[in-house]
Amino acid sequence: MDDVCEYFWNNSLGLAEEILNLDFWKKIKSYSMKAERFQRFTLQDLLYLDGVTAILKEMSEKVTQPEDLKVFIQERHSSYKTFRDSCLQNLLMKDLNSIEHTPAIQKYLDTYREVMKESDPVYFVVALLPCPRVWSWIAQNLQLPDHGAHYIRKSDNEGGQSEKRFRPILNKYLKSAEKVQKANDIFRRQMQNERDFFCSS
Repeated sequence: MDDVCEYFWNNSLGLAEEILNLDFWKKIKSYSMKAERFQRFTLQDLLYLDGVTAILKEMSEKVTQPEDLKVFIQERHSSYKTFRDSCLQNLLMKDLNSIEHTPAIQKYLDTYREVMKESDPVYFVVALLPCPRVWSWIAQNLQLPDHGAHYIRKSDNEGGQSEKRFRPILNKYLKSAEKVQKANDIFRRQMQNERDFFCSS
């Protein structure tokens, strides 16, 4: 198999299309998104970001071999932490302790923690991929003029640079049919978590 990332994506493309057709994105495209609803989404998105940053910190301390996987996870932790800290600073927030997780976000983070227990850390890398992949695809397929209030979310995710970092690692370590199938199942679960998050937003 030339590219396991594309294999995972093609197997979950129907879920991506479901996400794009949800009421959340329809409201964004029609400029009818209520401020309170988008605020709720933003806070839950921040909880996701904060939770994954903490989980990545644990993984960066846990994974010592192989070297390229260790470095990849350390770099992802640094990237997530920088982004989280920037978001909090922009919103003039010190922490997120008083905000409750919705069931959808809690389930999403619980899936990460479940995958984190796997002996092979490559499956955790797989679990990280759906988020940047689906955001990049939405940015490419969401028709928004550049003067719209939500255009910055679209422009920030165009190009798919983040997801491209995954390909060399996953193509290197997912060689057997058994590993590819297990990884595909994890990818699809995380895509379902993405869908459930937007459904609840």
